[in-house]
Amino acid sequence: MIGSYLLRLAVAGTMTLSAHAHAQADGACELHVWPATAPMNLYIGFGHGGIIDGSTKGREGYPAAPENPLSPDRQAQLLFEAGLPDLLKLPGYRVTLHPEPLDSRTIRTTRGRIAESTAPCYAELIVDDLILNQNTISGGNGLRGSFRFRTFGTDPAPMRAFGSWTLVKLSAFPPKPNEDPDKGIAEIVQAFRASLVQFAEALNKPPRTKR
Repeated sequence: MIGSYLLRLAVAGTMTLSAHAHAQADGACELHVWPATAPMNLYIGFGHGGIIDGSTKGREGYPAAPENPLSPDRQAQLLFEAGLPDLLKLPGYRVTLHPEPLDSRTIRTTRGRIAESTAPCYAELIVDDLILNQNTISGGNGLRGSFRFRTFGTDPAPMRAFGSWTLVKLSAFPPKPNEDPDKGIAEIVQAFRASLVQFAEALNKPPRTKR
């Protein structure tokens, strides 16, 4: 199964590289996409204020973070399948998927294009952070996502920059010991897809008009 999954990723990478080469050759518009690192865990319970990854930091009383299926590789596959040009209303853009997450400094300090591209029209979608919220007080779990988007023309500075958080509620993830883990895994994968839709809706929301 692992070999099959790696093969699918290799095929996807080949398709992406081929599309990128074609885009460079014919001057087409490009959309460059980066996944996030594996989701962080935010646990809120009685006497616990919500430290990010409290268990891995050795904080007493924080349960071990659940095994999370949204690795960068899995995110990359889901991003590849998402139909991003249509979702983000970028018709004709060719997608170049970068499998390695960007570091925080690069995301926050790069003023121009992150990728080495000279395409006349260029856009970036970055999955900045993913956080699994577990709240035993309110009884609500959810997947929070931070996304960043920029578009460029011929100028070095972006024509537009937009960032937003998303939140999709979870009921089956993380699965309890006596529950089917496949149901929880399917739910959080679907939550990631829903997060992309939420962000796209916020990105494309018409500006408010003054009355």
